[in-house]
Amino acid sequence: MVEAKDMRDDELVRRGRAALKGRHHKLANELLGEYCERRIREESPIPGAVLADYALSVAYLGDLKEGVEVCLRALALDRRNADAYAALARIHMLGRSRRKAVEALERGFAVSPRHAGLNSLRDELGVRRPPPLPFLPRDNRWNVALGKLFERFRSRRPKVA
Repeated sequence: MVEAKDMRDDELVRRGRAALKGRHHKLANELLGEYCERRIREESPIPGAVLADYALSVAYLGDLKEGVEVCLRALALDRRNADAYAALARIHMLGRSRRKAVEALERGFAVSPRHAGLNSLRDELGVRRPPPLPFLPRDNRWNVALGKLFERFRSRRPKVA
């Protein structure tokens, strides 16, 4: 295998993202880390999307706090980057902070309502629907029974593509 130091920048990013997608987090971290180090040495800006991917690789290797910090730096560079919001939500999911993950998703959807990565994360998290009888508490037996009944009918409907 060619060493990361011998690769071109675009190849580092391409292979790093492919490794991240293939769940090879250590390799993704090495490749994207090399890219970021080069850009820092050259005093060139790092694209927010690449920084977010690097943050995700850091988080997958166990350093969630550093992953969040790097991802927030990516968002500071580009507040309209839906990929960075998706990465931040994924990191919060890794840290088992559902509330923060949902907040990141909501901010991401404000930027890009049809973003595929955000939609898949929302499907993973699940969406809490309002109770069928809003004037009763969510855990009231009528709300629970009606919610289960409605969900059964929802799941039987054919999906329209």
